[in-house]
Amino acid sequence: MRYHLIVSHGGFASGLTEALGMLMGKRDDVLQVSFRDGCALPAFQEQVRQVTAPITAEDEVLVLADLVNGSPLTTAMAVLAEGPGLANVRAVGGMNLPMAVAAIEGEDDPLDEVAEAMKAGAVEEVKQFNTNADSEDEI
Repeated sequence: MRYHLIVSHGGFASGLTEALGMLMGKRDDVLQVSFRDGCALPAFQEQVRQVTAPITAEDEVLVLADLVNGSPLTTAMAVLAEGPGLANVRAVGGMNLPMAVAAIEGEDDPLDEVAEAMKAGAVEEVKQFNTNADSEDEI
């Protein structure tokens, strides 16, 4: 099975998971953990352990994180390393909703291809629109 683990500072992971559910339907393979303000790192590690408990060494995991090198991502990777291992894990930072949708849409594709599609989709969806009334840009 492939799991999608969404981790972030604050409520970003829970909000992104909710939005993803609105677009893709509620899914048992989407897991999320939010590192809330005031939460001690050992408590967050335990939350990650509990959420990732169903993951086995045979499963694949796509980790979506808000920041590369942030505590949510580094903690999730450390917990996965001590549990099922990292052989079938890919992590992508700078998450956004288009990346999460691409992750779900690519659930049958190889992990590395999905990670590349996620990055490409995220870049493609970041656009600036001219707010000038004479603009031909369409939103």
